[in-house]
Amino acid sequence: MKKPKFFYRYLFLTFLLLPFHASLATTVKPFNLSQMTGNADKIFRAEVIAVKTGAINVGGGELSTTIYTLRVNDLIKGQLSKQSGKINNIIELQMVGSQKKPSAENGLRNVGGFRTPKLITGNEYLLFTTPPSSIGLSMTVGVGQGLFSFKDGSLVRNEFNNVGLFRGMASSVDFPSQGPVDYNTLVQQIESLISE
Repeated sequence: MKKPKFFYRYLFLTFLLLPFHASLATTVKPFNLSQMTGNADKIFRAEVIAVKTGAINVGGGELSTTIYTLRVNDLIKGQLSKQSGKINNIIELQMVGSQKKPSAENGLRNVGGFRTPKLITGNEYLLFTTPPSSIGLSMTVGVGQGLFSFKDGSLVRNEFNNVGLFRGMASSVDFPSQGPVDYNTLVQQIESLISE
């Protein structure tokens, strides 16, 4: 049986538009600092002390994960667990994706068309993290937007060079439209947003 011409046209258009649809699927909503603060379960400065691969069983299959062990040096929002009445400043953050196949620059990994943060052992970061999901996974808010690296000791910038971080926000501080910002000044701004 001969297939009609419209079938082949449909097939051609489907393959032609597939990369376009895939790029839409990996688009991340841009957040400013106020939105990131509001969406974060925890905001903290921490050093990565260990990285290991893991996996979770979900939906009848296995999903590769990366488990980051972090030493929290400055908790800005959220709570840490207690052990024997003492606050435990060591936390584990389990994210989707495996460290085995890093494929992108700027500290991001590509996991099935979705870029996820990649933290490096020994480095210190400022993280805005989501609450753990029902299967135990967390993520930085806005993916790379909620992951800030330290530069020159006290300056921080996220994976998007802080573009749009202060968009639409009223502040007594004149923040740049992009580029690194002072960590202490940024923390003061976050604390001000939390107290509103």
